[in-house]
Amino acid sequence: MNELTPLRMTVLGSGSVGLAVAASFAQAGQSATLLARGTAVPLLREQGITVTGVCGEHRVEPSRLRVCDADEPAAQDIACDVLIVATKAYQVAQVLKRLMRNAGEAVAPKAVLLLQNGWGSADEARAALPVDVPVFSSIMMIGIERRSPTHVNVNVQASPIRVGTLFGAAPPGMKDTVARGQAGFLPITYEDEIEPAILNKFLFNTCLNAIGAITRMSYGELVSNDHARHLITQVADETIRVVLAERGLALAPDGATYVEKTLTPFVLPKAAAHRSSMLQDVEAGRRTEVDYLNGAVVRMGQARGIATPANDAVASLVRAREA
Repeated sequence: MNELTPLRMTVLGSGSVGLAVAASFAQAGQSATLLARGTAVPLLREQGITVTGVCGEHRVEPSRLRVCDADEPAAQDIACDVLIVATKAYQVAQVLKRLMRNAGEAVAPKAVLLLQNGWGSADEARAALPVDVPVFSSIMMIGIERRSPTHVNVNVQASPIRVGTLFGAAPPGMKDTVARGQAGFLPITYEDEIEPAILNKFLFNTCLNAIGAITRMSYGELVSNDHARHLITQVADETIRVVLAERGLALAPDGATYVEKTLTPFVLPKAAAHRSSMLQDVEAGRRTEVDYLNGAVVRMGQARGIATPANDAVASLVRAREA
């Protein structure tokens, strides 16, 4: 790729993460297209994107961002250098299949970057795409809240966006993409071994997201409340045992050690006020990603003969709130 030619980046999804990432790449000077739906499309075309919070205040003018309807994408938006999928985990397979079907067999992105929480959506994406399209996953320890269809606030920015692949060696193109993204307000790095980071984020999310959605507590309230902390410890212990059996990776000695030595020091004080994305989904009446978090722990536990009653109960309670 010519270093002087901006990369053609297409971001699929105009939720909190999609808006922030599209704005960051646009600020970095890349050719950014945002695929949105519904009433957000004309608003974004008129107003652009505003980002506030701990990363500073940034405004991407409409002239710097191409906004298209996700239901009617142009071939040029699909045949991009990198298609960044910023939908919910349960939407990944469906939206990719629809895009590929609408675009036709001769049109495909050069690479796909997934920004989802949880475990399982990467395999679904791999199955939905042509075999020669590289699929990359990522870790975002960044708390973002959408305040309007054109405005997001970054509440927590604990580390760069960490990018890597779960499917073999990476072609040089993605490392070039990462290097160019450094000029944006959301730092981005490439890692050759991304699975441990993904599974650590998976553990973090299983502990806080669903329980936060049930109790309506912030991260800080969750780890400071004895009853919530007790449940979090049980969820962590089950998840640690399941991941060890399924992937051969010891994330922590046990749940109590993880909550005391890793989770609590991370949350307090820098992420104490943050509310989980799952809580935001429940309050907005949206489907959650619990099936790719606590629900995934339950499924893997069943396959391995490991009891996961805490994760099962938490997932069931979230589904009850969705109903």
